[in-house]
Amino acid sequence: MNFVGSGLVIIAAILWGLSGGLGGFLMDKGLDPLVISFYRGAVGLLCILIWFTFKPTRWNKKMLLWSIVAGLGVAGNFMLYFISISEASVAVAATLMYTAPIFVLLVSFVFRLEKGVTL
Repeated sequence: MNFVGSGLVIIAAILWGLSGGLGGFLMDKGLDPLVISFYRGAVGLLCILIWFTFKPTRWNKKMLLWSIVAGLGVAGNFMLYFISISEASVAVAATLMYTAPIFVLLVSFVFRLEKGVTL
């Protein structure tokens, strides 16, 4: 068993959970959800840049394109998550956000994106 990998996943989950509560706290103090999501994304980008400094990877155009698409998706996710916290609550936003894998699974079944899987 890879204890380092498991430990990193646990730390990531804790930090992810703390960021939602911290975002709710900051919005209660008057910060705009867009500002909070910008800084959350900026900190994430900084961490990725530090990672690539110590573990360089060869870049190609396809990888760069999909990295940009993924970054935009994550930024949109952050923005909508914090806006939903400001409009409802952390509990409602977290419940909706963490049911997303179920919707992805259902869409993949409906559009037959997964091979060998039927409803």
